[in-house]
Amino acid sequence: MAGILECRNLSFTYKTRDLPSIANIDLKIEAGDFILCTGPTGCGKSTLLKAFNGLIPHEISGTICGSMLVRGVNSLDSSVAELSRTVGLMFQNPDDQIFSTTVVDEVGFALENMGMEQGAIRERVSETLAWVGLAGREQGSVHALSGGERQRLALAAVLAVRPRMLALDEPISQMDPRGAMELLQVLQKLNQELGITLVVVEHRLHEVMPLCQHVLVMEEGSIVWKGTRREAFRDPDVFLRMGLRIPQTVHICHGLGVVAASATVEDAVHNIRKAYPNCGSVVKTAAKIIPIAQANSGVDIRGLEFRYDPKGRKILDGINLSIPRGQFVALMGNNGAGKSTLLHHICGLQQAQTGQVTVNGQAVKALDRRVGMVMQNPDLMLFNATVEEEITFGLRHGGGRGQAASDWRPLLERIGLAGLEERFPLALSQGQRVRVAIASLLVCRPDILLLDEPTTGQDLGHIDDIIVLLQEYTACGGTVIFCTHDTEVAARYAERVIVMTAGGVVADAPPRDVFSREDVLRSAGLRAPAALRVSRELYGGCALCVEEVVGYVQQASMGSNAC
Repeated sequence: MAGILECRNLSFTYKTRDLPSIANIDLKIEAGDFILCTGPTGCGKSTLLKAFNGLIPHEISGTICGSMLVRGVNSLDSSVAELSRTVGLMFQNPDDQIFSTTVVDEVGFALENMGMEQGAIRERVSETLAWVGLAGREQGSVHALSGGERQRLALAAVLAVRPRMLALDEPISQMDPRGAMELLQVLQKLNQELGITLVVVEHRLHEVMPLCQHVLVMEEGSIVWKGTRREAFRDPDVFLRMGLRIPQTVHICHGLGVVAASATVEDAVHNIRKAYPNCGSVVKTAAKIIPIAQANSGVDIRGLEFRYDPKGRKILDGINLSIPRGQFVALMGNNGAGKSTLLHHICGLQQAQTGQVTVNGQAVKALDRRVGMVMQNPDLMLFNATVEEEITFGLRHGGGRGQAASDWRPLLERIGLAGLEERFPLALSQGQRVRVAIASLLVCRPDILLLDEPTTGQDLGHIDDIIVLLQEYTACGGTVIFCTHDTEVAARYAERVIVMTAGGVVADAPPRDVFSREDVLRSAGLRAPAALRVSRELYGGCALCVEEVVGYVQQASMGSNAC
């Protein structure tokens, strides 16, 4: 294969920083390759992608060393517009690149600038929207799209010009599992049938790794590991050491000393049975949804209905929920199910058209200090000049229940932001910005904490840091409701899972019960964690995490009947 892009000792230091964000990058990308680029939060992945299409250094100030060739031409000698014809870039946050008011205008904008005839533009726009699962939405408002749908739109706008290479920064981070799988299949088809080169930055390795050809791992601005997908499956310690999430099937095999040839459940079960022929089996029983006991409500919702358009569909359709103090709740469902809208009602950003929302027995009101919310896009709530000012803002304005201003420093250490106190919040990575927003609310100790996709942009180590802090918060009586598409995180940590589809609640139970119900998962665009699927096929179990499967197999192989 011919090379499409080559970095030679490439380094870049942002104007406001002392150390380079990417350092001494030597990389040759062959035409038609599908590369997964991963690494801890803030390791330079997004910076590398911005260099690929010329935003660095043409539009973003800083010091660049080394060189980058795009189809044999030095990137410094080409404009961003010229480079974008070859390398299309999708940003980590789709809102950073969407600026039109309608879907058709967004996707067709670049084509109009290229001088394409209107009839051809309409045809190209329709074809591209069909690729990303937005067929028929041409006249829809951009503002009516969910976060996952905006990611699809951003990708469509990049795809419309038919670049030879796509550089995608966490393209599925806000999508439900079914939507993520569908979009990844589109990318795989573009790669295999049209020969488009793909470089995908993603923390959801378990979804992307099975499809890619090669894997790059970055740490502190440098590429520290690269190899094929099969080599990555055989060397999981590299990823685990840095707190990166490998597919649960590979993780389970690794824990049992079994070499994983792929990430499929079938291969994992086959190879484990070969290595552990006496791992045993149990009688399979159908799971039943067991209602959660509801008492001491922190949040009480009765008959809640809401429409954005008076003549449009109901976004919330008769929601009835009681969520007690001290509970850790995962809110799940497909894109557009109404999850974010429900959170907006609980915190008072939206007012109920029908029904009522109360917190601790009193109706919720706008800017209610009893409720804190981390929005899906943290940039909408970060407005101070430094991380320190952002985190202490609530304390300085009477929202901290009397805490001393110094109480925030241990929190900063524990959430992985120590040393960034003087940094401008919006100059941080996406994952770091989310953690700043979380810390700014945790330090104020509201009664209810709402988090909309808090694991976006986070490596596994930082997810664990966030979860531990939230568990301590609930142990002290706080209530956490977090909206997520991450079934592995919800299964492992939530006490209760509420599943929504089409504005209504279709399941409300402990995670083991919810994730054992295929009908519920299918209706909501979800999929059971791989650990559960492995345990089901291997011994008829319903494990929620890697450790449960590994522990069961090891005990069973020693003659234990423990489940």
